[in-house]
Amino acid sequence: MKKSFKAALMVVLCAGGLTAAFAFTPNSGDNPVKKMVAPKAYIYNLSTATGARDAANWTPVTGTAPSCGIAGSVPCKVVFDSSVYPTLQDYINDQGFSSDAEVAYGPGVVSKQ
Repeated sequence: MKKSFKAALMVVLCAGGLTAAFAFTPNSGDNPVKKMVAPKAYIYNLSTATGARDAANWTPVTGTAPSCGIAGSVPCKVVFDSSVYPTLQDYINDQGFSSDAEVAYGPGVVSKQ
């Protein structure tokens, strides 16, 4: 009797555990992770953050962009989805940066020293 009770209890516990494990799917909530459809990358041309909100100070890159080295307070490169933002200036404007210094910490931005 004890063996059948233990076996039945194990079956119920396993079924409950599997139900709990598969009841939730990762990233199915309000903020699912979205893959970039058309990633676009730019590198920053200046050595200070001054001018980072001006798209003229950035150069488009193809393939792998150069390494930025040690992270700091100057933007180095940015990668964004060009299907969402047709131009770099559109991306910069949409982020609502209040200063050039904020660009280094924006989404998709890698900074350098």
